[in-house]
Amino acid sequence: MPLKPKTGASVLVHKNNKILLIKRGKAPYKGHWSLPGGSQELGETLEETARRELKEETDLTAGDIFFARVRDRITRNDHGDITFHFVLATFITSDFTGIPKALDDAHDIGWYGLSEMQNILTTPETPEFIAELLKIMEPG
Repeated sequence: MPLKPKTGASVLVHKNNKILLIKRGKAPYKGHWSLPGGSQELGETLEETARRELKEETDLTAGDIFFARVRDRITRNDHGDITFHFVLATFITSDFTGIPKALDDAHDIGWYGLSEMQNILTTPETPEFIAELLKIMEPG
């Protein structure tokens, strides 16, 4: 059982109405599709974390990137004990260089539209969260 939350960052990369997802290669949620991201390192800003994790997991380098939202990811076991607590800052970009490929702890990688996400195994509430972030990006 964790003694305190961990901090980290994720990145919503979008292109042609598709979102880049990685298939997690390790726990928690191994085998589930999610936004690229991971743990913050000491001395690293959350934006630096987002950029580093994107590069490590997808080989993409983000250009302009902007902060979207912070959320808590809390997982409990069958007894209600907290097994995982992550505070994630999510950033958004459509400005990137490189050709995406699955690296580091990403088992696979793919571009998905919101409707396509209903047919894959995602981390809890990922499609809903992405839909919320896409609304933030809408003009007006």
